[in-house]
Amino acid sequence: MASRRSALDLLIDALALVAGALLCVLVALILVDVAARYLRWFSLAWGLEASEYMLYAITFLGAPWVLREQGHIAIELVVERLPRRARWLARRAADVMGASVCALLLYFACRVLWRSYAAGTMVHKSFVFPEWLVYAGMPPVFLLLLVLYARQLLRPDAP
Repeated sequence: MASRRSALDLLIDALALVAGALLCVLVALILVDVAARYLRWFSLAWGLEASEYMLYAITFLGAPWVLREQGHIAIELVVERLPRRARWLARRAADVMGASVCALLLYFACRVLWRSYAAGTMVHKSFVFPEWLVYAGMPPVFLLLLVLYARQLLRPDAP
């Protein structure tokens, strides 16, 4: 079991590293685009669209790391004032709800991905590519988030 967790954690770290690298590329792209426009050298016509896809990728690639590190936004004003057992139950309920939402999103992401692939729809903007590529990363990430919620539910911290 420890090796599976280690492999899972390595995967999460790798995804976060890619997200961080994309963030650096995004910052550099915006910097170059703004500077070039200001100096009237050139304009990156594809820059805005590339930025949109990078933001999308950064969000999905970084989500498992944020969940694992419990870095998501949490309003604990009420939960922290609960007795220990009630606090434990509230956290378990939140994990169950998170897992349920991820399972539902996984199901619909798979449906959208398959329908887009089957239809052969293409995206025609600055870049031209099959639409299903936009959706391809969603099912694995929602599956990973579901696994992380399950791992949190199975942790042995008793109330």
